Amino acid sequence: MRRIFYAAATVVAAGALALTGAGAAGASAVAHPDASAGCSAVFSECQTPVVAVSAVSADDLTPGDDFALRYAGADPVTGVAYGNVETNFSNDLQDGTEDWSWINVGAVPAHGAGAFGFTGFDNTNFANAPVYMLEYTPLGHPTNLCLTISSRTRPDGAVLGGCIRAAQQVFIVTQTAPGLAPLTGPTGAYQYVFDVSQAANIQHHLALLAPHANINGELVAAGNAVHVAAGKASLNEWASIP
Repeated sequence: MRRIFYAAATVVAAGALALTGAGAAGASAVAHPDASAGCSAVFSECQTPVVAVSAVSADDLTPGDDFALRYAGADPVTGVAYGNVETNFSNDLQDGTEDWSWINVGAVPAHGAGAFGFTGFDNTNFANAPVYMLEYTPLGHPTNLCLTISSRTRPDGAVLGGCIRAAQQVFIVTQTAPGLAPLTGPTGAYQYVFDVSQAANIQHHLALLAPHANINGELVAAGNAVHVAAGKASLNEWASIP
């Protein structure tokens, strides 16, 4: 298991320290998302992905205040295939439902299709961007279930599926993409996450997003990325918190 968001990790860690002690109460009354102690003890890089939107808009772009990615299906300890994945503002749930581990499976090649049928467009726009799977690892339990984009229960819904390196569960992770503002400065702790499957949009891939990210319990899906001005929070900007 390897860490995603290398540059962002330092930023997130610094933000978490700033929200301890006296400063925490003024920032938010809600607990801050992080991986459970049980998961971190087994997987040193166990993390909680978060989308760059908070219940209080003034807290947007503060990863510790963001909505966390949570498995919401049956059996939280072992997971169940095709169980829904949603956002959660309760955050910091220590039941393991916000525990995920990023698995690096390569990078977008500068030339050629590689393992996932990349195109010349991908070679030009995403060359060398890492590609990952995201395994659900509640309390450190290796479920062999990964975040999967499937239309079995709803169109392009984010659910769990067996980790088989299928295109629908492998994601390009990048801070730059055609038609989207680069993620630097106020958004520098975040990344865009694209399903490697080809799509008919400006990025040629669907983005992982929470379609109405300000709603607690919003079902996560893949869809057309939403453009916002540079430095602004978006429902398709993601970070990870250890």
